[in-house]
Amino acid sequence: MMRATHLAVSLLMPPLLGAGCAGTESVVPLAHDSAQSIVARAPALGQQLRAAMLCGVPVSPAAQDRAATIEAVAIAQHHQQGGTALRDAFLASLAPPTFAGRKSDRFAWCASQRPEIERSARWLESDEGATWERRAAQALGQ
Repeated sequence: MMRATHLAVSLLMPPLLGAGCAGTESVVPLAHDSAQSIVARAPALGQQLRAAMLCGVPVSPAAQDRAATIEAVAIAQHHQQGGTALRDAFLASLAPPTFAGRKSDRFAWCASQRPEIERSARWLESDEGATWERRAAQALGQ
């Protein structure tokens, strides 16, 4: 199932993606115009869903699938433009901060992120989010 794969790779195991695909150079060609707007939105969604996981904020499976499909376009675009190095740098840029045992810092950060996480989740669950997912799937040729 393609969406489940995107979810696992994009949201749950970004560090493993670079290690597991370092020798893979196949690139999904993207339609330039539709991909650009999707690529522009993907970082914020990726960051918010990773923050949700760190902060324990629930996000529906449908919203996660939509975000993963949108993010897959950005991953493919970065890979197409700069190979695995640029793709891996993009994925690393989505990671939330590390708090190295400083729970109070993490709790404060999570509290500040919660409104945006919830807004992003609502948008992903909306009709507009569904439209963006369809556009992303088209850009990927799915």
